[in-house]
Amino acid sequence: MADELRARVAAAFPRARDKLRAARQVLAAGLPAEAVGPAYYAAFRAAETALWIEGDEPRTHEGLKSLFGLRFVRTGRLPPNLASILRELKDERENGDYSVFPAVTEEDAKEAIASAERFVDAVEAFVRGQGFETR
Repeated sequence: MADELRARVAAAFPRARDKLRAARQVLAAGLPAEAVGPAYYAAFRAAETALWIEGDEPRTHEGLKSLFGLRFVRTGRLPPNLASILRELKDERENGDYSVFPAVTEEDAKEAIASAERFVDAVEAFVRGQGFETR
């Protein structure tokens, strides 16, 4: 199991970076509401990976958000702003995906991508500090 976990962790952050790149490309194509989805999924992947190393396998987006807050933010292992970023990205993604009239501007999408990148960077550094390779 340890080798499998290490392989999953090593593969996860390049996938998160792919999502960030996709978000930037979608925004560059003039689709801000569509760009927030991949930005959220970059942060989702990073949070999920941190939870894997704790032995958690969240089954829902709400579960991931709750477990991330409990395991890392409430314990002081990661800064509180990361929980806020994850929550805001999830809300923006739902707005962009489900609303007929999404209220996502180009500036909103740029901020979502920048926030997702900060989230991924912070969680990746934490995961590395736990002794895991992230490629």
